[in-house]
Amino acid sequence: MECNHHSCLHIVPLFQHLDDTQMHAITEISKEKHYTASQIIYHAGDECGPLIVVNTGKVKIYRLDADGSEQVMRILLPGDFTNELALFSTEAVQDLAVIIKQSSVCMIDGKLMNSLMEKYALIALKITQELTKRLIERDTTLHSVVKGSVEQRIARYLVELMTQQLTCEIQLPVSKGTTASLLAMSQETFSRKLKLFQEMKIITINKNRKITILNREALFEEAMI
Repeated sequence: MECNHHSCLHIVPLFQHLDDTQMHAITEISKEKHYTASQIIYHAGDECGPLIVVNTGKVKIYRLDADGSEQVMRILLPGDFTNELALFSTEAVQDLAVIIKQSSVCMIDGKLMNSLMEKYALIALKITQELTKRLIERDTTLHSVVKGSVEQRIARYLVELMTQQLTCEIQLPVSKGTTASLLAMSQETFSRKLKLFQEMKIITINKNRKITILNREALFEEAMI
């Protein structure tokens, strides 16, 4: 099924500012697939397949440690993409991608996309810019995890959500267990520190993964921003 680029590819920063001809060329090599919750898109060790763009839903990218523990790398929301190495390499993927909630994704053939990058300089430039941005974000996240205390990591994450959602009534996008893994800590530690922030009257923990920020200044101090 050909993907409707107006509802899928146009929401991706990777493809914004391309003209109609370039967008049509990408649409021609794209297909839409639908998944239900808990379905696996790809496993570690699979051949590097297509570039994957999330249209609707949520996708979790994670790895398994030697002891089988899950380490969440990223949570993909509409407009995000993964498996970008499909554009540059034929090596097997190292992560797993699993559907968190019912999703539709656009599958873009990596080899054909590579050909388009050779044909259209703007496409190659945009992809290079977005991948550079992602590397910077990953370095920042890694630095935060390595250098930051548990309290700092949680506070910074809450500040990030508050900034993204433009409200003090924030919603955790995924479960506490997945959020804890994303922040490199156990769910017990995450829950305990949230309760500590609540006792300090920095936040209020509500139902359905909702958190109210009561004291922005104190939260910034915990995050050391």
